[in-house]
Amino acid sequence: MTEFSPSRRRVLAAALALAATPALAGATTATTTMQVGGRDVDLTLARPDAARGVVIFSHGAGSATTSYQGLFEAWTKAGFLVVAPVHVDSLSHPKHADYDLRAAFPLRLADLAAATAWAAKTAPGLPIVSAGHSYGSLMSLIRGGALEGLLHARDPNTKAVLCFSSAGVIPGLIGPKAYETLATPLLMITGDKDVLPGSFDDWHDHLRPFEASPAGEKYLWVGQGVDHGLAHGRDPGPAFAEAAALSVTYLRAEALGDATAKAALATQSSTLARFERR
Repeated sequence: MTEFSPSRRRVLAAALALAATPALAGATTATTTMQVGGRDVDLTLARPDAARGVVIFSHGAGSATTSYQGLFEAWTKAGFLVVAPVHVDSLSHPKHADYDLRAAFPLRLADLAAATAWAAKTAPGLPIVSAGHSYGSLMSLIRGGALEGLLHARDPNTKAVLCFSSAGVIPGLIGPKAYETLATPLLMITGDKDVLPGSFDDWHDHLRPFEASPAGEKYLWVGQGVDHGLAHGRDPGPAFAEAAALSVTYLRAEALGDATAKAALATQSSTLARFERR
């Protein structure tokens, strides 16, 4: 695997910006622990009354699974079981000080592979979507087929990829051809204020997975005035409500094959955001 070395400034900026928020509420939640390569990996589980699909979710750098309660509630209400591992770089992980983002990279992918296997045993036969925020979105993109020529970490059972922002452009890892192998459906949700000084200074970098992947069932939502913290739902205003609702429509369309949801994606428009499809 090609090595990359984020600076201390990048790691600290991401950790501070994506720090954990209060615990998940309003959904049936649980935790379980699994063994991955000799490590204990905690899973946060948000369970619907009757699961119709599964979302494997990867949190942002330095963040925590409890930071995404609004999204998890929306997805469980739509019938999706959410399975979210706590990665070693999470500020809530007891050993987070032992790992920078480079060291966490392969362990994140191992966590998600194990979480997917766990979900396949727990909810057999249900369609699987790989989702994430920021650094976690890079993981979900890889699970969907990005960087296939470099990493060979694609999950063949991932039916769609759902991203809130992205990790931007990481020198030595994400090059011009990084997304050429991403044939899986994609929804990228970002904003024109989606920057993290020292990590990514140009919000246009988040458009690359949408623009550079093969056309077909690719969707992009760029919120006006929306910053990198949208996925956390700290401001439960109209932009978050629209983005969360769009993510549910996308999940229903791509994971469940819902014809009404597919039609809604085909006619989606917004006064709060720029919406594109290709």
